[in-house]
Formats: sequence, structure tokens, C-alpha cells
Amino acid sequence: MTAKTANISLEVDSGIKRRAMAVLEAKGMTLSGAIRRMVTLGILEHRIPFEVTRDPVFAGAGMADCVAERYGIDKSSSPRTGVVTGIVVKMTPEFKREMRSYCREMCITPNALVHLFLGQVAFELRIPFDD
Repeated sequence: MTAKTANISLEVDSGIKRRAMAVLEAKGMTLSGAIRRMVTLGILEHRIPFEVTRDPVFAGAGMADCVAERYGIDKSSSPRTGVVTGIVVKMTPEFKREMRSYCREMCITPNALVHLFLGQVAFELRIPFDD
């Protein structure tokens, strides 16, 4: 009998995780759901499905100040803490294989892809492929 769920354990900066989780909560998404959606889009589009930028124009642009305050997000400071923490992404075993294959094709590790994605979510305060 094969397992119906699989996990990928990853490490990310704790401040980025905390801030990205607050953004995802505000958008009604779970961490695992957002990552599965990002990977699915990447597989369909044959690319990393978001732009990576630290252009000040986009910093915090995805969330109004009052909403950020409600979710405990300080828009004036960087989320990086330099402290690494773990996360677990839940998925099916088949999706886990697809994610690993996709990451190999994109020349990026699953951990680096997720950290890049969560960093962009934490920077922009939005899901970077939602408009």
C-alpha cells in the first residue's frame, strides 16, 4: 500500500516564514496550498512563476497598512532574522515527484525555490502570481 500523503521538510529564515505565513493567512491560503499552487503554475508555464525583485516600488505594495497592522506585520522593517527554522509542506507522493522533477529542470533545489517564493511573499506582502 502506498502512502496518500508525503511531506517535504525545508528550512527557511524564521522571520520570512512568520511574515509570509501572515500574508498567506490574510489571503486565506495555507503554506502547503500556496507552495503546491506555485509549483503547479511553474510546471504548467515551464518557468518559475513569479518575478524575483527587491525593487523598493514593490516593497509591501500588496497589502494596505491597516491590513498589515491587523495581521501584526511591521511594513517598515525587514523580515529577515538570520535564524533558520523548519517547515513541512504536505502533498501527495506523485506531486512530490513532480516537484522534484520540476526543480531539477529549473536548476534549483526545492528548499531554494520555497525560500525564494516565501521571501517574495514576505517582501511584497502578496502572493506574487496573483493580481
